Amino acid sequence: MVIGLVLIVYSGSMYIQSGEVAQTIPLEIAGDTEGTVELTPDMSPVRVILNTEFISRTKSEAVRFYSYTIDIKDDQNNEVLSQSGALTLRRESKDIPANELSRTQRRIHSIDAFSIPRKSTYHWETGLLNRQARVSSAHLEIRRNVQTELPMSLWLGLGLLIGGIFLGFFITKRGEE
Repeated sequence: MVIGLVLIVYSGSMYIQSGEVAQTIPLEIAGDTEGTVELTPDMSPVRVILNTEFISRTKSEAVRFYSYTIDIKDDQNNEVLSQSGALTLRRESKDIPANELSRTQRRIHSIDAFSIPRKSTYHWETGLLNRQARVSSAHLEIRRNVQTELPMSLWLGLGLLIGGIFLGFFITKRGEE
């Protein structure tokens, strides 16, 4: 089971971090930010990643730290990417770290991957809304030549994890008889 879990985490990390950074775009920590980025077909596929650092302002059990929106359009105003989301957590009071209100936390949101059909200047707009956290740093990362298919090692890790769970259940069940 442990090997399966390690494979899942490693494969997922390598999938998100595949390719190379084409551009890093700093964002306003609260409110809207917009700009342009030059993208070419030789960069395809491209993945957009949102990186944030924040400090919690609450020790609630149900938390909505912040929400975000990201829109990218080509030079003819055609929508290429549009996504919104939030960092939300549900936990039990015993799982809340004692130092949560003073510790900086980091999150990586893999937004989406898409192909670049032609060289163009793409217009992007983002919005960050602090809710129960104070975002201290945020930036978009445009990664070029990324993987778009999940790696085989992820599926192998998932199989090992599920197999380990079933094996553990079977051994425990047999021990009771």
